[in-house]
Order: sequence, then structure tokens, then C-alpha cells
Amino acid sequence: MLVSYNWLKDFVELDQDPKDLAEKITRTGVEVAEVKHPEDGMKKLVVGHIIDCEPISGTHLNITHVDVGAEEPHQIVCGAPNVAAGEDVVVALPGARIADNVKIKKSKLRGTESNGMICGLQEIGFPDNVVPEKYSDGIFVFPKNADIKPGQSAFELLGMDDYIFDFDITPNRADTLSMEGSAYEVGAITDTPVKVEDVTLKEDGPDWTNDFTVDVDPKLAPKFYLRKISNVKIGDSPLWLQRRLWNAGIRPINNVVDVTNYIMLLTGQPMHSYDARAFNTNKLVVRKAAKDEKLTLLNNKEVNLDPNDIVITNGEDVVMMAGVMGGLNSEIEVDTTDVLLESAIFDPALIRKAALRHANRTEASSRYEKGVNWDATTRALDMAALLLRNDASGTINEGVITGSSEKRQQTKIKTTISYINKVLGTKISPAEIAAIFGRLNFKAEINHDDLIVDVPARRWDIAIPADLVEEVGRLYGYDNIKSTQPVLAETQGGYSKVEETIRRIKNIVQGQGLIEAISYSLTSPEKAIAFTKKPKKLVKIQMPLNSNRSALRQNLMTGLVDAASYNMARKQNQLAMFEQGRVYDFENNTYNEHEHLATLYSGNVYFENWQHDNEKIDFYYVKGQLTNLFLALGIDLKDVEYKAEIVVHMHPTRTAGIYIKGNYVGMIGMIGRAVTDLSKAMRGSELYGYELDLETLVSLIINPHTTAQTAPKFPAVERDLSILVDQEITNQAVEDEIKANGGKYLYDLRIIDVYRGSHIAENKKSFAYRLIFLNENDTLTDETVSKAMNSINSALEKHLKAEIR
Repeated sequence: MLVSYNWLKDFVELDQDPKDLAEKITRTGVEVAEVKHPEDGMKKLVVGHIIDCEPISGTHLNITHVDVGAEEPHQIVCGAPNVAAGEDVVVALPGARIADNVKIKKSKLRGTESNGMICGLQEIGFPDNVVPEKYSDGIFVFPKNADIKPGQSAFELLGMDDYIFDFDITPNRADTLSMEGSAYEVGAITDTPVKVEDVTLKEDGPDWTNDFTVDVDPKLAPKFYLRKISNVKIGDSPLWLQRRLWNAGIRPINNVVDVTNYIMLLTGQPMHSYDARAFNTNKLVVRKAAKDEKLTLLNNKEVNLDPNDIVITNGEDVVMMAGVMGGLNSEIEVDTTDVLLESAIFDPALIRKAALRHANRTEASSRYEKGVNWDATTRALDMAALLLRNDASGTINEGVITGSSEKRQQTKIKTTISYINKVLGTKISPAEIAAIFGRLNFKAEINHDDLIVDVPARRWDIAIPADLVEEVGRLYGYDNIKSTQPVLAETQGGYSKVEETIRRIKNIVQGQGLIEAISYSLTSPEKAIAFTKKPKKLVKIQMPLNSNRSALRQNLMTGLVDAASYNMARKQNQLAMFEQGRVYDFENNTYNEHEHLATLYSGNVYFENWQHDNEKIDFYYVKGQLTNLFLALGIDLKDVEYKAEIVVHMHPTRTAGIYIKGNYVGMIGMIGRAVTDLSKAMRGSELYGYELDLETLVSLIINPHTTAQTAPKFPAVERDLSILVDQEITNQAVEDEIKANGGKYLYDLRIIDVYRGSHIAENKKSFAYRLIFLNENDTLTDETVSKAMNSINSALEKHLKAEIR
């Protein structure tokens, strides 16, 4: 809601800086997102009267002489299509600043001197959506009835001297979607009386109610009133009215439509005006739309009405989608003479659904869905009729037709002073609380500790004692409430050892270059038990949205595979991602949750680069990543064992179970072809990953922290070892033998080559290793290293029948 500071001053006496006032409003609960002063950055904009206007031959330009209140008229060249003699316009004098900090200078156009600029509203900062349509492609022309004179500053006339508050309201404070509601709010904040005038209306036309019938379903429209205004003359609204509309973000249209928009801004009550010719049946019906009914709206959009849409008809044809937008067939036109004014309250839920259904949310529908003041309906109708008599020369016909008029009991809330103080943690006196409700214009009765408050209809958001507490607290001032220690014992925050370890695992995996993914816990029953060694009983949802979200997952790999399919369909084939989350099962009559971690890799080890070979990710690369994780967690790799196993949806020969000290902690391998081939994007791709049961893994970690050591002061000694062994001898067996006989100075061991081929026997294979020896306290001698190498060679020859090469 855009709230005009100058308009607020019609209701509340204000003499403080608008920005200071905005700060006070924000501190009490209604956030002011921004305060705009349209005049900022601009100068030397005045009213000019065009004395004459002559076209420049061969161009679209015109030479004008404009009276700007100076001794001599200014010659100005203007290319606007609507420029003409006798018009009162906005002129930027030489030296003026207009929108976007553009400076106006004396210049020549087509050889003709131009001493200033005649401006359109957009050129002086007005947004396109508020500029009157007939001036959208040209200059702005002041209405003929405007009380202006040449040379007068244009800022005040156009409302640019105003300050505009952008109220960023929450849905419960829809009472501030009106100037009167905003005035009551500002009056309470500043402790200033609010002046809202009553309407005194004199009907000066014949009674029309006997010749017109209204049929309203009270469930659809609990309140519905009609007035008829005759002999109206359609034209431009007065400048003061246009000014208030465009400062509130609404485009002026004509003096009838503008009145209904103005009353909506003033009171918060949406209204609509119909051309009476659309009701030649002398009948109006409020009902739900019939199947296949259509309506062309005022914005020329044709909609297929839904059976749940509330519509207004003339008994035969639909003329309006109630509470949302009128129909083109009942639009106020230039030759309209008789107008029907509607003021009503419609079912908010149906209005909201209709606006969303047809993608046609309007200022009216926004107010209906949030709620409107039930006490303003007839008052708004009378105010609109009065303005149409004043600004459109209309005749107010006698009588109001009531289609429905549901009554609401005034809200009375009983509570106590002590309850308010207990909730707020304050010691506010009864007199202070009574004064606060007086500022709100609420009637309050206080009897010792008891409090009874009569809540006016304009504050429909207040219904329970807690609402009164909020009102007292925000007007008393949250900053004035003293800070106190909590009554209950303070709970110390922090993470358990298990949580700390899981966070460390995530950090390590992220450090390996993987990106975290988050997937749904709900999936299909088939996917829920995929990628698990021994599926358990499913946890199913009683009322699932669909079959694909009907069970809780027992693995994380399913979500990562779905994410891979999504990314690969968008040409993102280089993947390295992980997810840490919970899986669920039902076992031993108990619902169980378990912490898991899963990773998924696809593509090359490195992005394509001239420095790197295009090494593809395979089982051993992923196993190496997992090994590094175990090392960082302090797990002894001697305790880790990989066993070939069959896991649902994993590759039958490229999958292994992971065991630590004999405990199954997860699986590692390649996603099965049957899974990847289901997706066109993944077909032919190789996806590798692993999934770990973190609860089991964490329980096996003795020291989850890494201890840093200083770099060694003494040099290491490297030796290479090449051996020939039988085909069935594994690398692990060789490494175990080397480590067992390498002595205390064997610091590191790496395999650097594996060979099988024509140069060695068919049942043999060759391993090459690099051994690193290091004494952290002294320099190693060749004698010590040679002794260790001899011991290793002897053990390999004796126990593995190895041939040292």
C-alpha cells in the first residue's frame, strides 16, 4: 500500500519529518519499506500555457510559444503528437533537472532554437502504469478546470512535493490497505486524534428501487448494495483526485471509474461502477458461473469461467467477475449517462481462488481476500455517490437496493491487566493501558484487574486476548521493555560428539571437491529399497500426494541418481556430488532413523584441459577418494576390507561391500546399467559412488581428529622395487608383506606400475613399488636402508614365491 503523507494530514495533524515518522511506524509492527519523495533530484518544472503551435515543415516537430510566467514567452520545439495551442502543460526550463538526472539546456532542433522542454509524465519520473492512457505517448495536459497559472511550480500540482510511504504489510494488517486505516494507525503511533468525517448525502433524483430487482446469494455476498446515479457527464477527474490516484500507484481513467478507485483507497472498500445500459433487463443476479460461460474483462482478456467463480449478471449475460474485475460489456464509456454503483462484500476464499485461477489479481481482489471493514460498505457507497454528483454532475436517485445485509456482532475481548504484563514482562499501569487503547480508538473498560475491550469492525484482525497484548506491546514500545534474565534455566547449545563427527565427515567430503545435494525423503516404494544390501520393512505414507512420494527412503543414492539424470538432461555431465541425510525403516515394531552419507561421480577426473589427460572416473578413483576419507578420520586401513557383493540396482561385477573390523558400513561401486538406461540423458554413462551408514562408521572411529605434525628435518630415501608374482597374488598381500618386513623406518609405500603381457609368463604379473624410508630424528644410512630392502626381498621370495627383478 502506497500511503501519501499529504493525504494523511487530512486525518491527522502531522508536523514531523516523514522519514522519522516512517521509522516510528516500522518500530510498531507495520514495516515501511521505502519513503519516496518524487521531487528529489528535479528542479525548475513549471506550468506553461501554449500560446501558439505551428508545425515545422517536413518534420514531426512543432514550434510553440509558451507562457511560463516570464516577461517574454519561451520558444520551445516539441514533437509530441498531442501538443496544441491553448493547452496548459509541464515545462522544464533551461537548467532544469528531470528524471534520470537529465539536464535541460537551450538547444537547436532542425536549426530552430528551443528554450526548454514540454514534458510528458514519464520524463519527470512517473511510471508508465500510472500515466493516463491518453497521455502515455505524449505530453501531459492539465485539466481545463484546474486552478493554475503560468509559471506556477508543477511539483505541488502533480503531487511530486509529497512523501510516499510504502507500507509492506503482513496479511493480518489489511486494515492499513486504506487511508483511513493508515490514519488510525499513524494517529495511535503519534498519539494524535484522528478526524474521519461522516457522510451527509441528499438524494435529488426519483426513486428507482421499484423498477429494479436484485437476487443475491448471501453465502456468496453477505453484504450487497446498489445505488443509481443519472445524468453523469464522463470526463477527466479533477487534478486533486488524479494526483491522489497516481501517488497510490493507480492510473486515472475517467471521473466515474476514478471515484470508485479513490473510495477503495480511502476506505478499503472495493467498489464497482456499471453502465446502467448493461442492465436493460432491470435485474441483477449474483450467482456462481455456469459451465462454459465466458466473459471478456476490462483488460480485453477473455476468460473461461469456472463453476466456482462468483459472477454478476443482468439475469441473462455475465457482466462482471465479482470482486476481481468488471466485464467489457458493462464498461463506463464516453457516452454513458446512467451509472449503477455497487458496494459489496464477497466470499474471500472464492475471490482469491478466482483471481489466482485466471491470473488476474487486482487491487480489489487483494483486499477482499485479506478482509474488509464491514462497517464501511454503505458509507463508501454514499461517499462515491456524493463525489459523482460533485465531479461528474450526476443526479443521485432516491433509494438504495439491498441484496443482502448480514450483521456481525461487535468483538468484545475479556482479559486482565496482569495477563498483559505477564506476557510482555512489564509493569504497565492500568491507566497507561487505558491510554494505549484510547490512542487506538478502542473502547476499554477497566475494573481493578479486569479488562473488557470493544474492538471496532475496522480491526478485524483482533479476536483474542493475545492480540490485545500485541497492541499494548507495540504501542508501549518494544524498546521500552526492559531486558530481563529468563525465568527458566538456560539451555547450553552445542553439538554432540556424533554430530561433530558427522559435520567433520561432510567437511572432508566437501574438501574433496564434491557439491552437496538435498533430495526428497519421500520416494516410490521401488526406489526406497534400491541400493540397499538388505532392504527392511518400508515406512509408508497414509495419504501420499502421488505414488512417487508414498514411502520414506532407505538409501540416499536414489536421490543422487535422480539429480544426475536432471543435470545430464541439461548437458551437465561432469558430476561430483554428495548428500548427507537420514534414511528410515520399520524394524522391531519401531520406526527408525539412520544417518547416511552418499556420493556420486560421473565424467572425468579433471575438466578438459591441455595439461591433463582425459582420465575417466572409475571404481578405483572413487575407492581412492573413500580411502582418503578413512585416513582423514583416523581409521586404520588394515581394518578396512572390500568384498564383492550383489546390491540391488548396482553393477553385478563392479560393486563391493565395505567392512571395517568385520562390520558392514556401506557399499561402493558402479550404478547398474538397468538404472542408467532408463534415462535417455544417462544412457551409456558410467556413474560411480558409495554410501555409508554413518552411525556404524562413527562408532568405529577411535580418534576422529587429525593431528598436524611438523615437516621432517632429515631427508627421506627412496627405493624402487619390481617383482614378478603369480597371477593370483593380490597387491594387498604384497603390501602387507612389505610393511611387515620393512622395519621401523619404512615411511610410505606406493604402487607405481602393474604389468601383464607378452614379455612375461601368462600366469605371472609384474608389480612395481616405490618405498620411502625416513628417520625423523637422524639421517638414514645406506646400510640401514639396504638391510631393510634385503629383509623385504627375502620375505617376498619365501612367502609369496616372488621373483625380484
